[in-house]
Amino acid sequence: MSKDSRSGGKYCGSHTTAIPTAAMLGDIAQKRPEVSKILLGFIKAGLKSANGQKRVKLIDCEGSVLLSVRDNTTNQEVRVYTASNQETKLCIAREARNNGLKISFGSLITLKKEVRL
Repeated sequence: MSKDSRSGGKYCGSHTTAIPTAAMLGDIAQKRPEVSKILLGFIKAGLKSANGQKRVKLIDCEGSVLLSVRDNTTNQEVRVYTASNQETKLCIAREARNNGLKISFGSLITLKKEVRL
């Protein structure tokens, strides 16, 4: 597994390591004028293989978009703080699709149910 490091600019927080797919999506978000900051989450490694499939789930939160990014055997959450959730989600989803990622959308309600379980 290769890892990328991202810091400075709109990236914030003490955790600067990103899985390749999360780094690509973060770089797309960083170019958007409505995005104010990007926060990389911890990397979960050693997951069951997804047969090489890469995917992203975009979850609409208040004032931010949560990206749950899955590489083959790793997962990472990336929180993108933005002034326009809809515009940011649309741009990220379009670029993700153009780069061959499987895309899904979620809601904050779904996220809260997953946390309770």
